[in-house]
Amino acid sequence: MYKWKRLARTAVVAASAAVLVTGLSTSAQAASGTFAYNRADTGFRQVMENPADDECIMMPGGGGVVDNFTDTVATLYRDEACTVPQGTLAPNSGGAYGGATVPHSVFFG
Repeated sequence: MYKWKRLARTAVVAASAAVLVTGLSTSAQAASGTFAYNRADTGFRQVMENPADDECIMMPGGGGVVDNFTDTVATLYRDEACTVPQGTLAPNSGGAYGGATVPHSVFFG
């Protein structure tokens, strides 16, 4: 009887460890934190929570004031397809853009 309890306890510990490892690997696919920008066309604030890594994300209206409060470098692009680089924002930094040079997309990773 004791042998079965010990085997069950070992299985629970192993399963918990597997869930922990899997949980950590899936959470690494997103920048942790908030990315926000004031739309250049309307001034309204747009906020993204934990934006996806390795994916081009459009910024409708373009970014006038951009704040990267994530733990990942954000690369800004002048176009919506992430093909014309604008610059980068380090984690926990921001920038202001105007005229024809406002960013229209962002890439984390």
